[in-house]
Amino acid sequence: MSPLLLAQSLPAQAAQPTGGGTAWLLPLMLVAMVLLLWLPMRRQKKALAQVKEKQAAMGPGTEVMTNYGLYGTVRSIDRDANKVVLEIAPGTAVTVHLQTVTTVVEDEAAPAAAPETQAEPSVVEPDAPGAGSTPVEPVDDDTRREPGQRND
Repeated sequence: MSPLLLAQSLPAQAAQPTGGGTAWLLPLMLVAMVLLLWLPMRRQKKALAQVKEKQAAMGPGTEVMTNYGLYGTVRSIDRDANKVVLEIAPGTAVTVHLQTVTTVVEDEAAPAAAPETQAEPSVVEPDAPGAGSTPVEPVDDDTRREPGQRND
């Protein structure tokens, strides 16, 4: 080999990286991205399957709670139209979308299994204050305006 060719090849060899360097970083980043996308989707699928299972078990007479906190008893279900009729009070029924009914209210069997404390039962006299519900008068706390005026 000529000395000129040898002199040109030495700087070229020195400029090339030796070893792995950061070649492992790209596959590691790809694996992290896949995990960050896949794990939440898997959790969401499980939650959706649980809700669908609860909705399939619902029938008339089941006590339920909607995802916005409305408690009621199922009176009828129309799965084709995605509608549920809930009785929220005696004689009061509302129609809600089937997907809003997310929780079946379980029976209160847990407190019965808890050990009971020996407390004196409280007896409320029928004439005592607080014995029944009484209408409450509205109170006008805003003293800056005269009665009857609106402060919009």
